[in-house]
Amino acid sequence: MDQRKDNFDVLVVDDDAVTRAQLRFLLLRNGYDVTIASSGEEGWDMLQQRHFPIVITDWSMPGMNGPDLCRLVRENLDDEYLYMILLTGMTEKQQVAKGLEAGADDYITKPFDSGELLARLRVGRRILSLQRSMRETQLELHEMAHQDGLTKVMNRRAIDGHLSDAIARLARATHPSTVALLDIDFFKRVNDTYGHQAGDAVLQEVAARIRDILRKTDKIGRYGGEEFIAILESADVDDAAEVAERIRMAVQELPIEHGGHEISVTISIGLCEAPAGYSGSSALVVERADAALYEAKRGGRNQVVLGSLEPESHADEPLLKAAGAERLTADLAR
Repeated sequence: MDQRKDNFDVLVVDDDAVTRAQLRFLLLRNGYDVTIASSGEEGWDMLQQRHFPIVITDWSMPGMNGPDLCRLVRENLDDEYLYMILLTGMTEKQQVAKGLEAGADDYITKPFDSGELLARLRVGRRILSLQRSMRETQLELHEMAHQDGLTKVMNRRAIDGHLSDAIARLARATHPSTVALLDIDFFKRVNDTYGHQAGDAVLQEVAARIRDILRKTDKIGRYGGEEFIAILESADVDDAAEVAERIRMAVQELPIEHGGHEISVTISIGLCEAPAGYSGSSALVVERADAALYEAKRGGRNQVVLGSLEPESHADEPLLKAAGAERLTADLAR
């Protein structure tokens, strides 16, 4: 008995009841999960509803035949690879070539030999395992290229790309979006007092708290050092201010434990709303959010400040300083 199943499900598509019964008995006896379809149309319906790593299909069937099924699969189902084996009574090379061109990976002639079929299934499993391993490696490489290794949020390059796309979409949008710059207050003191490993732990925990409060559709990235950037699409500055204040309170209220120490940190946040129809640069939005962050730092830290794309108001008249944050906190508490 073949013990190397590795959770492979097999879909058998054949209009002949005797062949279906033979295949079902052989595959079950060798540890496979088997699903049966009695026509090409039924097999196609099943394939659209769930994934089968391996499909064994008869070539000659009324209506949709085996090559037609292979062709539909290759043209429409590309999320995860299916290994397809054609059962055929044809031995002419030209006919076999047509089946392979339609999308089959392998073929076996009828009446099939059990040992040969099982051997070909093992080949299919090896190919699928290799393909899965390659896909996992690609995902890991993608994460390495787009994710900050320490905090597991997006890195600067990745978040800059999302920011450019989000700002570009505003030209056709009906709702504004808001950019937030978030900076851990007196972070150097954490490194100097508790060491760089503690500083890393603080960065990781603050990133996690920010991520937990943001919506799933929001984007967050590490912008450099102890600074993060968040993109809140379809959120005006008032909605973003409520989110930012929740983040500020989440960071402030619970110390971060590391190496037997409880490390208390706070965070300053600058916001800038980009209105619907905005056609300016993403750099300008970030610049104004950064100016608001500077006001938060200059005003005592641990607060949220709203910036503006209007040059006369983004620095001299911040819309939300510490007193405003206190009012917003009270509003949220009610």
